[in-house]
Amino acid sequence: MIALTKEQAKDVRTRLTDGCGKLKSMIEGLLDSQGRVADEVHAIRKLGKSLRGGCALLGLQKNAGRELQCIGRLLSSPRDAVARLETWNKLGWDEDKNVAAAIRALLEQGTHAAARRPPRETADWCLARVDKALKKIEALDAADLADRASAGFRKLDKRAFKRCRKLDRRRADDFHQTRKALKAWLGAVDYLPAESSPYDPGFHGLAKQLGDENDLATLSLWLDGHGFTRRFAPGLWHAIERNRKDLQLTAVAAATAL
Repeated sequence: MIALTKEQAKDVRTRLTDGCGKLKSMIEGLLDSQGRVADEVHAIRKLGKSLRGGCALLGLQKNAGRELQCIGRLLSSPRDAVARLETWNKLGWDEDKNVAAAIRALLEQGTHAAARRPPRETADWCLARVDKALKKIEALDAADLADRASAGFRKLDKRAFKRCRKLDRRRADDFHQTRKALKAWLGAVDYLPAESSPYDPGFHGLAKQLGDENDLATLSLWLDGHGFTRRFAPGLWHAIERNRKDLQLTAVAAATAL
């Protein structure tokens, strides 16, 4: 990334504040949603992740970034329910028809519940988080913005490549931490001017692979928590572990190629 001018750095902040304004509108829109809550929450969380990357770019990941992170976590249930069903469908396991039918029925029931709008109080709490993040962003000294952006991106870039190098250890937490590092990197790039943006070294594809692996890990936790343990469905767990291993090997190869 080339160094930003003062005007380019100001534009980064403007785009961040505009993004926060859009996020507020989307949260308000949830209260008028007509059965599209999960999709709208997905859009809110996607924008929130991008904004958090922008906050990290300006060194605000520990205050403004965390305010925005809270929103995604609070509203996560509707989208998580849909994601679990989508992951189950992609897995395509039906070795034991009775177990598969029981799991699918519960997952589908969860998606029906996910169509419900959040309470007004919940939306108000989320809006307050966005306002706090906005104040942190707007309070930054304009004279320091260019230096902040340059230093912030160097840290994000270093962290992303460091995490990629650790993937060959194939520890569960390494895949999770690498995914987080890539999301922050990609989010930061969203707010850089085109002429200053670094070349994307395949991070989009790797992030997608790690996301699929994480979806299986999340589904595993749900299955275990609902009694579908290895004892009662050994074939299912074998299929999940086989798929996770394939995704992990693919991710390791992609990370090594970087």
